[in-house]
Amino acid sequence: MGQWSSSLINLVYRATLQLGPPGHSLRYLFLSNLTLNLQDRFRQWGIMSDPDEAIELHRAALLLRPVGHTEQSSSLNNLTIGLQHRFQQRGIMSDLDEVTELHRAVLLLRPPGRSDRSKFLNNLAASLEDKFRQRGIMSDLEEIIELNRAVLLLRPPGHSDRSKSLNNLAASLGDKFRQRGIMSDLEEIIELNRAVLLLRPPGHSERFSSLNNLALSLQDRFRHRGIMSDLDEAIELNRAALLLCPPGHSDRSMSLNSLANCLRDRFLQRGIMSDIDEAIELHHATLLLLPPGHSDRFKSLNNLALHLRDRFLQRDIMSDIDEAIELHRAALLLCPPGHSDRSMSLKNLVLCLGDRFKQQGIMSDLDEAIELHHAALLLRPPDHSDRSSSLNNLALDLRHRFLQQSITSDLDEAI
Repeated sequence: MGQWSSSLINLVYRATLQLGPPGHSLRYLFLSNLTLNLQDRFRQWGIMSDPDEAIELHRAALLLRPVGHTEQSSSLNNLTIGLQHRFQQRGIMSDLDEVTELHRAVLLLRPPGRSDRSKFLNNLAASLEDKFRQRGIMSDLEEIIELNRAVLLLRPPGHSDRSKSLNNLAASLGDKFRQRGIMSDLEEIIELNRAVLLLRPPGHSERFSSLNNLALSLQDRFRHRGIMSDLDEAIELNRAALLLCPPGHSDRSMSLNSLANCLRDRFLQRGIMSDIDEAIELHHATLLLLPPGHSDRFKSLNNLALHLRDRFLQRDIMSDIDEAIELHRAALLLCPPGHSDRSMSLKNLVLCLGDRFKQQGIMSDLDEAIELHHAALLLRPPDHSDRSSSLNNLALDLRHRFLQQSITSDLDEAI
């Protein structure tokens, strides 16, 4: 439909509303029709005033559905959807706060025993999750978890949405674990992820995400407890997930990266060179899928460089450290001053330059490392957790240069 036709229909709905003034038996219907038209027009043409007007019309419609009206919950829900869409467009927190309160009001109209109560518990949990993502308030997360538990009780084995509810509870517990590190939460996450996977057999559209989620939770437990069977299982799950992401699949780069990182973890534990060799090949494949401009390219450059350095430290193959240095240079270009990862990127490049200097004694590598140390130190003020190590590393490299060139100022600064 063209914009002219859409506007003409909008005029018709406005004229119709004029025929249904306050008190008219069909006013609610006329308000609803105009609201739907405005929402459709916004989706097609992006007229920014349309969502605002649609919300005001939803408010007017809600006034015609007072407490006790059989259709009040649908009016509350319509207003909620309008505010939710505007929040997604503009990020206005007051809209999200109101969405949450409206979901609470709808839930009051769906007491225990109502067949659709689980849906509205789920809606409230989703709005609280949006709030938690924005503000990080732990009480919101605690309520999300309780709501997800309540939903799961209403979706027993055999319910068509049980796997979704298990997954939602696992995800909210995952948020809590990342905040507080309580191991019992992680244990429950793993059990929930196993239950989800059983409900998503080969051929299920969500099997990839379930394999990936279980692998990630097992890798987390390995990193906390060092149980090798967890890591071995995570690797097998990641291999199974990768088979579901053939070339051209939108999740292939993520799957390659996940498997590579697990293989590196195992290499660091067991020192099996085939693991690091495979991890490097996987990271090369990942990088090819993340061209310049891709939001994940920095992470991919950094991961490949770290793995190449791991192999260099085992085999002393100079081409590995040379490539790692070039990758870290490329990563640093993606971390301009002010970027949250710039300090880490400087540190990684310094380490690789130091490794090459120790092997080849090229003074330009040491000079560059010292300059990068100075730059990193500026990003680590006196209260920074890494400042002492940064000072120590700078002092060591200044001492190395003094031993090579006998520049007194280097020794003075190192002291």
